[in-house]
Amino acid sequence: MKNEITELVRAYRRGDTQSFNKLVLHYQTKIYNLALNYVKQQEEAKDLTQEIFVTVYRSLPKLKDDTKFSSWLFQIAINHCRNRYKKLQKIGFFNSLSLNDPDFPVMLSGGETPEQKLERKDVITKVQNAITTMPAAEKEILILRDIQELSYDEISTVLNVPLGTVKSKLNRARISLKNRLKSEM
Repeated sequence: MKNEITELVRAYRRGDTQSFNKLVLHYQTKIYNLALNYVKQQEEAKDLTQEIFVTVYRSLPKLKDDTKFSSWLFQIAINHCRNRYKKLQKIGFFNSLSLNDPDFPVMLSGGETPEQKLERKDVITKVQNAITTMPAAEKEILILRDIQELSYDEISTVLNVPLGTVKSKLNRARISLKNRLKSEM
């Protein structure tokens, strides 16, 4: 898959605009989910995702190594998400949002009884609440690894920290989440 992404980047640089559309299609869900984890509201996350891809489109000619597109994309996305989060926090945006808000969806798998769905929704809500209250650095590394499923190397590149630091920070973040959930449940 990495070679395919590299080829799409190279094709775009040669003038094939459809290649950029394919890159967007490949990454849009991951970037949207990343944005949603920051801003907690679907419309805001959609706007943020679009902003991120506009920046990527404008900046792609400056990318030095085509093979590093994914890491580079997530660096841009994280920076945009951080900035939007700070901006929204300053204006009190998050004070008016609730995890029970219809714009904060909880995806459930099919085939469950209503009781199982309710129990699952309760667990998901508790996990989301716990993650929401974590310090930004812990929340960010959990999202990148456990939700976005980036590799340790990609996270190292995105956050510009050594690989060992990624592993230790992730371990601490998981322990912190586990402790928060223990007290919650």
